[in-house]
Amino acid sequence: MPKANKEYGPRIPAPNYDQISKDAERQVLKELRLERPEDAVHARPEDLVVKAARILEQVDAEVALHLDERDQALAHLWFYEQRLGLAKTAGLGNMGYRQALATVMFGNKKHVHELPTGSGEELVQAAEAAGIERVENAEEKLLETAPLVYAARARREIAVRFMQEAVFALSEKPYGWKPEEIAEHAGVDRNLIYKQRAAARRRRGL
Repeated sequence: MPKANKEYGPRIPAPNYDQISKDAERQVLKELRLERPEDAVHARPEDLVVKAARILEQVDAEVALHLDERDQALAHLWFYEQRLGLAKTAGLGNMGYRQALATVMFGNKKHVHELPTGSGEELVQAAEAAGIERVENAEEKLLETAPLVYAARARREIAVRFMQEAVFALSEKPYGWKPEEIAEHAGVDRNLIYKQRAAARRRRGL
């Protein structure tokens, strides 16, 4: 990664991810028809679980649509232009950033420790050897796609919590629904319901 006494391209100012997170919460609440997060305790869990499931479907589709383009732009900007601060620009932590680069270079995010540590022409040669494509207008594409991926993931994280609470409520009295019943009602795989019920129970120390 970055080394002293080496020349790098100019940093790219990061979008306002704090505002994006706030907007994501407002959007999720609107889609769930809640004024405030605490209003969820008064909502019907059988309705809430369905609405939350639809949000998850939507945001997963949005991430799938833009993630590859974001990662390709990131890879170009690092390997071919050696820009610094790209993790911040993309709204990622250092590990998430390295995993994105590893996904492009090796096809698997687990290979972060195999990323080249050179600079300048060494990085260019490593990228070319790995078949990493050059991306035209990479800076603009990163600034376009990174906020979209970030917003979708933020909405997902919020919606998941509401769905977990709804699943837990439906699992308890007076409902007493089995995971299979909740899954069928919400139109999702039962394994997801099992995981969400387990997460809600852990938060309660159960």
